[in-house]
Amino acid sequence: MQLSERGRDASSNPIETSTEEGPALRDARTLAERSQADEAAAREARERLMVEPMATLTPDEDIRPHLQADEVLHVLRRHAILRGPGDERALGYGGTLYLTSRRLIHLGQVVMTVQLADVLETSIAGERILLTLRDGGEGLSLDVDQPRLLRVEMASLMRGLRA
Repeated sequence: MQLSERGRDASSNPIETSTEEGPALRDARTLAERSQADEAAAREARERLMVEPMATLTPDEDIRPHLQADEVLHVLRRHAILRGPGDERALGYGGTLYLTSRRLIHLGQVVMTVQLADVLETSIAGERILLTLRDGGEGLSLDVDQPRLLRVEMASLMRGLRA
């Protein structure tokens, strides 16, 4: 037996939706759509950043005191969750992630700074960007909106630093 819910579409006509798929399937579909949109944005940014420099942002009052004299702000992601290595059960630390010309800076419950030159590798796991760091530590992970796009943006800046 299939259960159904009755709802209304935008024109107030009754519609039937199956509850057989349930919230988990709808959430998985939404996540897949977000991932596809993120991948498309990353692909477009990859092509664009090969021919033009990354845009700059005006620093807000939170990041301004943390910037060095010749450092430029390029990206910010609100509602970023910072997690240390190894413990997936940890809730992490909420805050805003800033990508500058030289560093990743997480401001919120904790302040964390990573020099882009110290990032050996970046990878994506779901909606997380994982960073392997030069110091031999286990790295860290960041839950952010559009992690694939952020990875491309970081790679562009890291190429510039290493050139």
